[in-house]
Amino acid sequence: MVWKDKDGEKYKISFSEELQLKNLKAVKENTEWQKRHFFVKIALLLIGLISIVSMLFVFYQLDKINFFTGLLYR
Repeated sequence: MVWKDKDGEKYKISFSEELQLKNLKAVKENTEWQKRHFFVKIALLLIGLISIVSMLFVFYQLDKINFFTGLLYR
């Protein structure tokens, strides 16, 4: 097996070394995907919290103008 380095040099490597390099590449790729998923989960959590806070604010404002009790007594 021939391995080409980042500098362009070629080395002869064994089959087990090739498997180790493939495994290292797969682990790096998996780590990158895990980081992306973590940040997406954080973003979704923030969006959920913002929507919950905005809904509570809307309910507070509707209660402040006596909307719900006005509907009950009509």
